Amino acid sequence: MAVSYVTQKCTSCAGTKLEFIKELKAWRCAYCGTLIERHEQADTMFTIKNVVRQSLIDVAYARMDSAQKNLVECEKIDSRYIGTTIAAIAYQMNMMIHGGISPTEQRNMFAQVKKNYSILMEAGEDPTEEEIALYEFLDSAEAVGLLLLVYDSLGAIKRRDFVFNFFNPEEIYSLDLNTDLINFCLKNDMLDVFDKIVSNVDNIDKRKTLALVLEHYPDNDQKAANAVPLIESGALNDDDREMIEEYLTDSPDSTANKYHTAVAACRSAARPSVECLMKTVIAHLSDGPELANIFEAVMSVELGDLETYTILEYALNECEDKACLFILNKFRETKQFVEFTHRHFAMILERRSPAEAKKKMIEAGLNFNVSPKNKELFISAYVCDTQDSVENRAELIPYLLSLIDSLSTNSIEKYLTSCSLDKEQKPAIVKLLFDMKINKSFFHNTLSNYIIHSGDPVEVKKEIIYILASAGLGVSHKAVFELLRSSAVPVEERVQILKLLKNGGLEYNEILTEYLNEVDYSDFNGYILTELISGATAISETALARYVLEFDDEPATKVTNVTKLASVCYSRLSGVRCSVNHNGNAVYCSVLQGYILNPPDPLNAALPILSAFRREFPELGAEVDASGVRMKFKKYVASQKKQLSEITKALCKEARI
Repeated sequence: MAVSYVTQKCTSCAGTKLEFIKELKAWRCAYCGTLIERHEQADTMFTIKNVVRQSLIDVAYARMDSAQKNLVECEKIDSRYIGTTIAAIAYQMNMMIHGGISPTEQRNMFAQVKKNYSILMEAGEDPTEEEIALYEFLDSAEAVGLLLLVYDSLGAIKRRDFVFNFFNPEEIYSLDLNTDLINFCLKNDMLDVFDKIVSNVDNIDKRKTLALVLEHYPDNDQKAANAVPLIESGALNDDDREMIEEYLTDSPDSTANKYHTAVAACRSAARPSVECLMKTVIAHLSDGPELANIFEAVMSVELGDLETYTILEYALNECEDKACLFILNKFRETKQFVEFTHRHFAMILERRSPAEAKKKMIEAGLNFNVSPKNKELFISAYVCDTQDSVENRAELIPYLLSLIDSLSTNSIEKYLTSCSLDKEQKPAIVKLLFDMKINKSFFHNTLSNYIIHSGDPVEVKKEIIYILASAGLGVSHKAVFELLRSSAVPVEERVQILKLLKNGGLEYNEILTEYLNEVDYSDFNGYILTELISGATAISETALARYVLEFDDEPATKVTNVTKLASVCYSRLSGVRCSVNHNGNAVYCSVLQGYILNPPDPLNAALPILSAFRREFPELGAEVDASGVRMKFKKYVASQKKQLSEITKALCKEARI
């Protein structure tokens, strides 16, 4: 066919550097900007170009039989036409690669390719005017894309780059051609072209392309933009999970790219495991929309038990308050099966969070059908053991106690005797505990145990004793005695606590007797004795005798106390007998006789005491038993005259013995 062409020069400046403008299908001079339209001049239709184009398109769609027929037609029309040679090369190369021919046929085909390529190169490395006209005519993204691959494989770089001017990658609809072009773009670092091809999601092999994107595409913002539509296309299946997990685990990509890929994958059939997501993505996210978004994606399907509790414990241990609450609520929204145990509640309460945040998380956890036993366990653990600020505990404990009817007896007693976390707030919490629905008869030893074992400050202890006593709890004499002899508590405080216990129903009789019988001389205190005497109605003879014989006191006070003690003693003062050790003799005698022999008080105190009580003992000279020998008291004193103390001698003289 005879065809002539306008010379490829600028019509204005004669420049030869022209750029093809796809939208205008015209050339622009790189020097002066003039648009140049090329016009073929011929008196026939360009049939052969149409056939060449169709042959190239057939090869692009792997319709090799049709491509061969069109190639034969080209040869019939004009075997010397450059387009016929180009179509032959494209057909032959693709038959070698994709045609499924034998090795012998491949060798023959390769020889034909070399021959035709030699013909093409006879005109030089640059495209001829005839070629240029063909490329302008093709107007087919598939045909141009095929030629790009052919020229790249042949190493015809100038022709490849020239043809690229006519390439519209987003208009290719051949899946096989797109697959080859994607590899071509990656190899030649043509990422902008790659992006356009990949954006044509419906006409590419999605799974293969995704694998290429994940493994070979650079780590930039566009990577996730390419990967996400491929994942969301629905082309993946369960077998592709391994590909996703390998990318998340092994790739050095940024967290941002892994995050977007993971979120999309979670909503696909290739959903990665929660364990993989935790290690590769979630662990690197800070609390915020991204963390919420990925967990929303993760929980868009029904989770297995292992996944559920992996997420739950991550939320409770690692997430900040807002994210943790989001995850707990998302479990409920997505109707996941969660067994929220007392341990999970304990994890919430052990967090370093404000009380209000903990309340919200507790309320979220209570939506999971928590048993009364589990409630009691985690509330008891918090009340008795959990370290938290005093302010948090003061707000949380009333809230927690409102969730149950009562705590166990053991828990309440443990709090009373062992917990000091609440400091001055402890009495208020004790009151709350005893205002609950509890059987107070189970607490018969509670007040006693508290008095004996608690290390609370005195002011706190006083308030709590008052609360417990007001609640009707009894106290053992042993506990009161331990309190009275405790040097750790100031005497005034011990007396005040004693009064509180008396107001709660404590009777002093046995306490007074035990105090006088058992208290060490060094622990004795007159203030305590005065209080005990004020509420006592009965006392034993031995207790009275011990006070008279062993404890020194202010004369007036001792006289008063002895008078009061004698008034409530089981026996009259004159009838109270005692046994004293005097100069090696065991002397059994009246209490006043014993006092004369072994006075605990100095003379200035002993004389007034003797004077006050002598009228109770008209027969001071009555018999005594001295080591088994009965004799008059006066005779015994005379027998010991040389060994009597000066105070005893003075008392005997005063008593005229």
